[in-house]
Amino acid sequence: MLRLCSLPWLATLLLVSGPLLAAEPAPDCPEGDATVCGRKHFERGAQAFEKGDFAGSATEFEAALAQRPHPVIRFNFALALARLGRPSAAIAQLRQVIEDPATDKELRGRAERERKSAEQALSRVTFRLSDPTRERVELDGARVDLAGQGELSIDPGMHHVRVISNSSVVLDQDLDLAPGERVELRVGERSRRIDVVVVPDAAPAAPSATPPVVVPAPQPADSGKLPPTWFFVGVGATVALGGLTVWSGLDTQRAHDDYERDLPRLTQGEADERVKDGHSLELRTNLLLAGTLVAGAGTAVLGVWFTSFSGKAQAAVGVAPGRLFVSGRF
Repeated sequence: MLRLCSLPWLATLLLVSGPLLAAEPAPDCPEGDATVCGRKHFERGAQAFEKGDFAGSATEFEAALAQRPHPVIRFNFALALARLGRPSAAIAQLRQVIEDPATDKELRGRAERERKSAEQALSRVTFRLSDPTRERVELDGARVDLAGQGELSIDPGMHHVRVISNSSVVLDQDLDLAPGERVELRVGERSRRIDVVVVPDAAPAAPSATPPVVVPAPQPADSGKLPPTWFFVGVGATVALGGLTVWSGLDTQRAHDDYERDLPRLTQGEADERVKDGHSLELRTNLLLAGTLVAGAGTAVLGVWFTSFSGKAQAAVGVAPGRLFVSGRF
């Protein structure tokens, strides 16, 4: 994954002292101040990188390096080169970042990871020559040294390959190489037959399609609200209290009707006892009514301000004689 190193320019320069701060501005600096010119090139390079203009970004970072060489700028320059499909140039820049004493530990670690990624993006061409002492290889018009291994690690893309034996050209063709692709060229001596073999790779590397600067998707924050279960429990309690209140009210009304019907034949003591029981029933009903109102209001407050209903939920609330049950899946 390629990530643009966005260490602030001023903070970077404040960490650097000595000859770097005293460096003369490059000839292409109209302001005559290397710090100002370098900062402008650096900022334009970062903006171009963000927009996907990697060619423009590489140009600006290279210009910034000419004004103020620094591992942070070089690291970003390497990222732009890698995104342009030039992993070998990116590797060269990243090695300088890794070897630079001014590179801090974090940046050196990032440079190591990017170097490994760039190495995986290199294409590899293996030459099987019948007589390496007589045959020479040219890549894109320049002679190359196979270093005894017979393999070249090159940038992906279009390349022109020639194999020359003495003064005769035995291989002359174009190769269009994909990132991480491995190709083997076999040159037979007797038949002069040329075999091009694509060697499958167990894990071919491909250039990262990740945007240069990744902004993590916002994660759902923990709001601290209660799950819906609590709200449904409150609803169930309110329903249960409401049912008891209705039953108590009906029971109180029944007791009052019985009292009025039996009053002519009741003694004074019995009448007083009935009145006392009626007051108890009224008190019970009033208490249940108050409890229902409180439970209803509390459940409403709980649902509006303290319960999170995000996500799917299934719940059931029921009242049975002598018990209340709540079931749910969240």
